[in-house]
Amino acid sequence: MTGVVLGGRYRLEAPLGSGGMAEVWRAVDERLGRKVAVKLLHPRALPPDRERFFLEVRALSRLFHPGIVQVLDLGEEGGQPYFVMELVEGGTFDRLGPFEEGPEGERILEAAALVMEALAHLHAQGILHRDLTPKNILLTKEGHPKVMDFGLAYLLQEHRHLTRTGYTLGTPSYMAPEQAKGLPLTPKADLYSLGAVLYRTLTGRPPFEGENDQAILFQHVYEAPKPPQELNPAIPKGVGEAVLGLLAKHPEERPAHPGLFRSGLEGFRALRLATPRAGASRSGHYPLAPDPRRLSLRGKLDLGGEAAWPGEMVYAGGRVYLGVGRGLVEVDLLTGEVRREPLPDEVTAPPVARGGVYVGSWDGKVRRFRGRALEWSVETGAEVTAAPLVLGGYVYVASRDGTLYAFFQDRLRFRFHAGGHLSASPTFYRGLLLLASEDGWLYALDPESGGLRYKVKTGPVHAPVAAHRGVVFIPTWEGEVYAFDPLTRETLWNASLEGELWGGMALDEERLYVAGWDGMLRALDQATGEEVWSLEVGKVTAGLAYAAGHVFLATEEGRFLAVDQRGQVVFEATGLGAVQVPPLPLPGEVLVVSLSGRLYRFGVG
Repeated sequence: MTGVVLGGRYRLEAPLGSGGMAEVWRAVDERLGRKVAVKLLHPRALPPDRERFFLEVRALSRLFHPGIVQVLDLGEEGGQPYFVMELVEGGTFDRLGPFEEGPEGERILEAAALVMEALAHLHAQGILHRDLTPKNILLTKEGHPKVMDFGLAYLLQEHRHLTRTGYTLGTPSYMAPEQAKGLPLTPKADLYSLGAVLYRTLTGRPPFEGENDQAILFQHVYEAPKPPQELNPAIPKGVGEAVLGLLAKHPEERPAHPGLFRSGLEGFRALRLATPRAGASRSGHYPLAPDPRRLSLRGKLDLGGEAAWPGEMVYAGGRVYLGVGRGLVEVDLLTGEVRREPLPDEVTAPPVARGGVYVGSWDGKVRRFRGRALEWSVETGAEVTAAPLVLGGYVYVASRDGTLYAFFQDRLRFRFHAGGHLSASPTFYRGLLLLASEDGWLYALDPESGGLRYKVKTGPVHAPVAAHRGVVFIPTWEGEVYAFDPLTRETLWNASLEGELWGGMALDEERLYVAGWDGMLRALDQATGEEVWSLEVGKVTAGLAYAAGHVFLATEEGRFLAVDQRGQVVFEATGLGAVQVPPLPLPGEVLVVSLSGRLYRFGVG
């Protein structure tokens, strides 16, 4: 049918898919010059299929929501009914997964929140979907979800008539227990299906698997799914609990509030701020920042000691934490109070705030504080100069003796000897624990056992490995940057820069930002490694931060800059003194700490 024109305006270009009663085509609306999707009923369709087809049109035509595919037109050609809808070309919902810390995780939670809101709109119109699967939630090119395929949807007043057809309803892997048992359905059945879709997206596996449909349906009815974080430890506990809530066996126990994942998104953003380099994927991508064009210096605080590389600030509960000299400093941003917790030796690693505050030091220990109390400490074989990686109950510590130590809380689970000093924090990505060493190797480990999956030659690494969209970006001290696929073990590109790379990189959706000792800030295309632009900024040892469309950086010469995505400086402050700690973007201000231990607060208003 390629080339056929329907209704005098819709030219069919290519088939997109075919089901039991209809097929979908990509088409061009020649009247308006836009791409659309056309769904045609098969000529051989039986009367019940024809009725369900028109039911889908009626259901879709009543719905106006950014999370639902929009119907544009209805027609019939040669006795064959069709309807026209918006074309959604970004793939299916599960392409967003698996869940990773950083912007990728945020994107999944935003999409989950929009689907929850779309279902609330659907249910408010008296319509149930009854077959919500990853394939029935499409993504736009920008990653926004659109619920579609209402072939099994029903309106309450038509329920009895449609169920008499004997048509098999639903997809086993995503079917609610009451649907599997043939009981009357409520909107809570769609919420269960969404829970199963999210479980699959977050972990890479559906909640239940079996040899046949009956085995899967039995588990939906009688067995409890594993907590999602057991399959993917990057999933925050609150997000996992929300998904399990949707998968409750009894419909009345499933949370129906449309904002369920909005609160999860807020919690995840807070978690990212509490982790050095903005999460376990070490992306340098922070969730929020004020408009840098409106920044001005709003205050200064003396932290009482030197804030030296490789330090970094983290934020949790209105407080900022940073290692300063022989102490852990806590700054209350509301009151301006500075509290110092003395330690036996110099703090040489960025802290992590997760429930408590973890901090590593020159004496080879990592300590966990809750408030003013030391809860426990663990010891390694040498100095700790990299931030611990905290995932669930696991704490991974890279030590200068070349060993990665894995603790479950304060108990040693395994150790892996890399063979070279470990100055960079581990990165957890795509189910692998990635460890870059000064001996020039990247090690990929099993996060539970510490078993070596593989290793690849890179070059000596001091800064954390970053990651985005299935690719890890490896910065070597010698100035080489590698783009590497950790699953196929393929090097996608490498870029040679001038000058050593000491600080962490930052990523947006399309570009990789890197700055080093040669004084240049560079924007590289993530797909090709090509330089998009470069800007002379001064020598950089601190890591970069990206938020709200801008790169924030500070230099050894005492400059603090905000640079937009075109490479233009939109804000600059000078005279801060040498800076070796990355700026920290927060929703209302950006914090910068000088080597001498002075905290500068740049805000708006």
